[in-house]
Formats: sequence, C-alpha cells, structure tokens
Amino acid sequence: MSDEFLIRGQHAEQAGDAEAAETLYRRALDGGEPHAGYFLGELLIELGRPEEAITLLEAAAGDGDAHLPLGNARWDLDDLDGAEEQFRLAADLGQPAGLHNLGLLLHDRDRVDEAVPLLRESVAAGHTEPRLLAEALADLGAQLQDEDRLDEAEAVLREALEGGATEAYVYLSSVLARLGEDEEADRVLRAGADLGVPSAELQLGNVLSDDDPASSDAEALYRRAIEHGEVGGHNNLGVLLWDAGRLDEAEAELRVAIGLGDEIAQQNLDGLLAERGHTNGRT
Repeated sequence: MSDEFLIRGQHAEQAGDAEAAETLYRRALDGGEPHAGYFLGELLIELGRPEEAITLLEAAAGDGDAHLPLGNARWDLDDLDGAEEQFRLAADLGQPAGLHNLGLLLHDRDRVDEAVPLLRESVAAGHTEPRLLAEALADLGAQLQDEDRLDEAEAVLREALEGGATEAYVYLSSVLARLGEDEEADRVLRAGADLGVPSAELQLGNVLSDDDPASSDAEALYRRAIEHGEVGGHNNLGVLLWDAGRLDEAEAELRVAIGLGDEIAQQNLDGLLAERGHTNGRT
C-alpha cells in the first residue's frame, strides 16, 4: 500500500498539487516505503523548506540519489562545505548532475580553476549548457589576467567568447591591450559594444572619454550602458557631464549613482558641489 501512496504522490507532484503530494509522500514514508524520504525531501526543497528536507535526505543517505538533493538543501542553507561534500559524492557515483552542481558551486566560490574541468565533463555528458561553461571560462580568464598569465588568459577568453560569454569581450580586450595588440583590443571592445554588451559599452565609453573628456560618443555609450542595466554608467556619465560643464545634469546622474550604492559617485558629487560652492548642508 505504501508504494501506491508514493506513486499517487508522484502523480500529484507532476500535476502541480504540492500539498497533496506532500501528504501522500508522508503516508508512504509512514508505511515504510524506502524511497519516500527521497521524494519528499526533494519536494520540500522545491517548497523552500530545506531544513526539513535535510533530515529526510540524511535518513535516505543509503540511496545514492539522495546526495544531489542533500547538496542542494545544504547550498540553500549556505552550508557550502556540506553542499560540496554531497555533490562530490554524487559526482563520484558518476552522476552528471553531481558534476554540474559541483562545478557551479565551485564557480560561485571563486574556485573557477577547479570548476572549469567539471563543467567541461558535464557539458560533454550533455547535462550542462555550454553557456555556463563559457561564463566560468570568462571568470577564469579574468583570474589568469590578474595573475599576469596573459597568454593563458587570451586562449581561455577566446574560448569563452566562442561559447557566448559576453563579459569576455572586456576581459579579452584588456588582455590584448596588455600584450601590445592595441588594434585587435579595440576591435574586440567595439564588437562587444555593438552587440549591446553593457560592460563593453561602459569600457568603450571610458576609452573615448580618456581621449576627449566631453566626448558625445562616450556620452551615448554611457547612456546605452545604463539602458542595458550597467549601473556604473551613472557615475561615469556624471563625470563626463561635469567635464562638459553641464553641472545640473552631472549632479543628477551622480545622485542616481549614489542611490544605487556607488561610493565613488559620492566622492565625485562632493567634488562637484565644492566646485559649485555648495556644502549640501554639511559643515
């Protein structure tokens, strides 16, 4: 009878009736159905109740399939070491989802050099979207650049771009510039900006405003970056407008940036107000 409750619970869950599914899974569990704890634990994670799920899934630890949802529950509770342990156990059992989740967790923990091989394996198994690997490669490329491993960074970032990681435009442009490939660096950055990549629009605006502090092209790029969600564009646009003598507009942009938590914008606004002879109520 308990297995009947389990099957009915699965049907209820598939039909979107989580309340009925939970009731049926609990009846199956009470009746001794060995897999009911696993299904109930997974359902409780979906319902945002990871603490309850962990108790059930730990009891089902003999079932190798429990490692993955147990890792998810621990991740939801910010127990990252516990999540990593469970995902590794799942991966060691040959579960592609274990590789996938472990790769994502390590990427999230800024351990991209460890994440990339796992995500590669998961992509090869058909479990991970190539875009997620590309995003990890972009971050790895940025890390390699910070470590001055520029040739390695260039190769990784080119692969990231081929995989569709748009942040790689800015990183690759920076690496190429440091390698003395200024013309290609400019082409890569402009290609990103032409595609509407906010970080590329922002960075190209910075390059143009360095040459001409009141550049109308830079202004247009900053405004596009803002439209595309790049909050840093408000501060940079404010500074450009300040340099162009459009002080009211500059002040307005800097105040928007401050409202979004930009501390540098506060310093810039203080400088602008001092130039205008305002103290903004401060002594």
